[in-house]
Amino acid sequence: MDYDFSRAVIVSAGSDAHRAERKAAQFLRDEVRRRTGLNWQVDSAPREGVPAIVIAHPQRVPAGLRLPRQAEPPAETAEGYTLFLEVPSPRAPRLWLVGNCGRAALFAVGQLLRWLYTERGRALLQNRSPGRLISTAARFAIRGHQLGYRSLPNTYDAWNVAQFEQYIRDLLVFGANSIELIPALKPDTPRTAIMPLAPWEMNVRLSRLLDDYDLDVWIWLPNTDAPSGQPADIPRMVADRRRLFESMPRLDHVFVPGGDPGDMPPEELFPLLERMAEELRRVHPRAGLWLSPQGFSRERMDTFYRFLREQQPDWLTGVVYGPWIRDRMERVREMVPARYKLRRYPDITHCVRCQYPVPEWDMAFALTLNREPINPRPMAQAHIHNLFMHLADGCITYSEGVNDDVNKAIWSARLWDPRCAVRNVLIEYGRAYISSEHAEDIAEGLLALERNWQGALLGNPRPRLTLSLWKHIWQALGKEGQGNWRLQMAYFRALYDVFVQARLDVESKQEQDALKILEQSERLGAQNAAEQVRSLLNRTVTAPEIEAMRREILTLGEMLWKSIGMQMSVSRYHADGVERGAVLDTMDEPLNNRLWILGEIDKALQLPAEEQARALVQIARWTDPGPGGFYDDLGNPLAEPHLVRGERWANDPGFLRSAQDEFGAMAQGYRLSWGNQASTLYGTPLEMLYTGLDPNARYRLRVVYNGRFRAAMRLIANDSIQIHDALRGTQPPSVMEFEIPPEATREGVLRLKWELVDGRGCQVAEVWLVKEPV
Repeated sequence: MDYDFSRAVIVSAGSDAHRAERKAAQFLRDEVRRRTGLNWQVDSAPREGVPAIVIAHPQRVPAGLRLPRQAEPPAETAEGYTLFLEVPSPRAPRLWLVGNCGRAALFAVGQLLRWLYTERGRALLQNRSPGRLISTAARFAIRGHQLGYRSLPNTYDAWNVAQFEQYIRDLLVFGANSIELIPALKPDTPRTAIMPLAPWEMNVRLSRLLDDYDLDVWIWLPNTDAPSGQPADIPRMVADRRRLFESMPRLDHVFVPGGDPGDMPPEELFPLLERMAEELRRVHPRAGLWLSPQGFSRERMDTFYRFLREQQPDWLTGVVYGPWIRDRMERVREMVPARYKLRRYPDITHCVRCQYPVPEWDMAFALTLNREPINPRPMAQAHIHNLFMHLADGCITYSEGVNDDVNKAIWSARLWDPRCAVRNVLIEYGRAYISSEHAEDIAEGLLALERNWQGALLGNPRPRLTLSLWKHIWQALGKEGQGNWRLQMAYFRALYDVFVQARLDVESKQEQDALKILEQSERLGAQNAAEQVRSLLNRTVTAPEIEAMRREILTLGEMLWKSIGMQMSVSRYHADGVERGAVLDTMDEPLNNRLWILGEIDKALQLPAEEQARALVQIARWTDPGPGGFYDDLGNPLAEPHLVRGERWANDPGFLRSAQDEFGAMAQGYRLSWGNQASTLYGTPLEMLYTGLDPNARYRLRVVYNGRFRAAMRLIANDSIQIHDALRGTQPPSVMEFEIPPEATREGVLRLKWELVDGRGCQVAEVWLVKEPV
């Protein structure tokens, strides 16, 4: 049955209520007004014949009311709440929101907002029966997100305090109880061109604001003020931190990353933390201090474990598991004494060159959407949460802006209830944030955006189907609804995906036409073939549809800048860099090998005349390994059949024990195949396996080494035959050749293994196994 609360009054215990309960009443009043235009009043007693929403604590019940026994919240946690519906009369239903503590009332309000059907002038609770609607408690005590007011984010640095408050309220809807700030260490830190307040002042105000909501305040405090390669001035560093701690009205926890950034050797880091903890607890006696071993070498990792086991420092509250930790979470939990809590710090904001990259991403997306696009990945994020949840005490996510807004909702919901269904969360997301009427379509649309990134983009029908759905929602919501930044983001991504696909289609055809001409160079003549290809490749290829989409994408980028401060361009909207969500600056990145081909043509025409045509043909046949040979474009999931991937993504989404497709170290004029690589991390070897080889033949290996790690690698065949010792790739990349000893292929099988000698991980771009002619 549906219950109409359009005329409702909010009832609370007034001055007897906890400050967070009073805040919950204001929160509900303001959010309903924003969605419906209705002006619910907050009162300390119900009104005869008027629907009521009662915000209460078991010991703080508004005057004139008696708490129904079934409305009692669950007793097992302080943050549990119950929603209970009673119907004294059909026209005056009464909904109880009862929490075990002040901020539990905020979470109860969030639950109601996820359920409430709202439109202009109406607020309905649909398909409910009188009685207990839900009685729930959070599974994990730490549930939050990082909101960093610094120059790097793609959104947060453009916000004023009111915008932060609105977003914090939005995060409360799915049960977040913690916010991690990134403060300036010095009061005179200047603000950027788009910051409304100086960083120091904003940090103070946000600390106070979060205390008003009784939310836990964390700060992320790297040791970036430690001089590189010189002894740290620990007394000065401690003094700066003490001043910061004293400036904050509320501070519950300090998280210090051991690196990435802020590298310090253990012999300096541990004494600094001990003294920092003393100053922290002098100002905030109950505050916790946390450390992550991010960026630690193997030696430092072992020192870290040994120190915790042997010294068991009382000043440390817990350990944080974040990006660029070389050991799996299971190993960290095993090695860290049980007295210390473990908090997760997952990167939910990036797609490549990150902790949890999109598996087997199409390179066209990696080049254009780059590292930090609008990235709803609800199914993947839900899986990653549950995969490791048994090892930790909760989580505060790493975020650089609202591009990961859907992912935040998924993590919050699963931190509260790991069993919750992803689609239900997305329906509630759509209902609470965008449109009650279209909530189910919105949920399907968000799932479809994630599916757009699965499989090869060229010829994939999904992106256009996804765009059709979002275009329907966009048009149905009209001008008023189109002002919603969450809708703008989803429609932008759907449109951008199809734009990239359309560009990929025409540019792939352009390259194929060019290669066909080069194949005929000996018949056409080198100069004639080169001139035809240059003319073809120097022509801008586009289509009216592509240009129409470009204009709409630019318009949406402007809308997002105005509505939420999203910085999709360095020059137009002050993005911190191209990798920082500036997808308008990368939307025209080449999606074919046009520039490389033109460069190779120039080289070919500098050869003696009799060699030019043959060299042009070889450009077209770059990937051809010859009769009986094999070619792998490592990093391209469609062209690496001999790569040994290792564990499945489902078990190793961080690729700590398996090979991943990596994108990086790309420069103008490079082949696309050099910009993607098969990559492994830390000591995990990179392996390829060939079977069915001719045992009587000789083989030669051709290989291109490229990647951002610039690693030194050793190559071993069949675990026993060294092909080459420690070696790094060249810049620019070049083809290296090595003989494969006959004994390595005598059984018809060849296993190649690259072992890391120096660097973060192994990376290989291209491999040819060439069968030598008899």
